[in-house]
Amino acid sequence: MQIGQLADEAGVTVQTVRFYERKRLLPEPVRKESGYRIYSPNDLRRLRFIRQAKALGFSLDEIGDILKMRSRGECPCADVIAIAQRHLRDVEHQLETLTKFRDELRRAVRTWKRSGQQTLSADAICTLIERTMNKTTTRERAT
Repeated sequence: MQIGQLADEAGVTVQTVRFYERKRLLPEPVRKESGYRIYSPNDLRRLRFIRQAKALGFSLDEIGDILKMRSRGECPCADVIAIAQRHLRDVEHQLETLTKFRDELRRAVRTWKRSGQQTLSADAICTLIERTMNKTTTRERAT
């Protein structure tokens, strides 16, 4: 398949595919005599893996490390544990932040509905987001 089809099937743009090639997350594709890139089903699986790993919060550097370890067939246990622990900390922090935001948003929506007002300040939702941002910033300074 060519780059456009690969991008469509993976749910990314052609520019994203090229970017991942430059970052060496995708292998150099085979080219036709005309210069067009040709991709295999393995390339599509790898691109979908990268997309899913990003959606789960892994950085491109971490994804690259994981893919390199996979290609070697095994990796040092300490490396796997370090990646997992770091990602677990990040996920727990995100969950904590989202839970607090959900609770504040739920309270705010209830209050707004009870007020019976037809309009609200444009700043209302910004204030909720900023509260979460301030809590996140404070926590990041502490770690």
